[in-house]
Amino acid sequence: MMTSTADQNQNPPSWYRGWVQGKTRIVLAWIFAFALGFTAREYPTWPGVLLCFLGAALRFWASGFLRKDSRPAVGGPYAWVRNPLYLGTYFMALGVAWSIENWVLLGVMSVVFVAIYHFIILDEETKLKRIFGEPYVVYCAHVSRFFPKILPPMTPDASVRRQINPDAQHQHFSFELAMKNKAHEAFLSFFGLIAFVAVMAYFWKQY
Repeated sequence: MMTSTADQNQNPPSWYRGWVQGKTRIVLAWIFAFALGFTAREYPTWPGVLLCFLGAALRFWASGFLRKDSRPAVGGPYAWVRNPLYLGTYFMALGVAWSIENWVLLGVMSVVFVAIYHFIILDEETKLKRIFGEPYVVYCAHVSRFFPKILPPMTPDASVRRQINPDAQHQHFSFELAMKNKAHEAFLSFFGLIAFVAVMAYFWKQY
């Protein structure tokens, strides 16, 4: 399938695409963790902790519907947003920065997240259009890319869902599939992040 002109215009230069798809995300994650530890002067507060937990829960939920390179996922959170795993990751990072009330880090992290994941998502959509063809094009036309549209809601109705993915079993959450997709790692990351900033806050208060 040919990539549309609009998609081509949004794609970054090849050097940038290679840069963001390499180990850049891992390096930036470590930089973010270092910044969290260095600036965690207060114990994590509940609003940020809750947002971080909701991000982990979203990733867990989405993992129970994701069948890689099989058919487009359209059940659960995929009926509202095309990239719930990335959205969950963003909420987790946003939440942990909020929990220690580091507004500068929260803002910088948001800008960097957009700069990296916007182009990663575009490249993945090009790949998925090539793999799934017309069903994925229909899916993109009915579901928002990153943030769900609430008013009015933007979700495919039952007939459109069947057009995208006719397998009724794929409309239901599968705990076995979630475990296969290592969904539990989202909650391990949640507990690790919150415990890390709490320990670092204790360290800074003591020393």
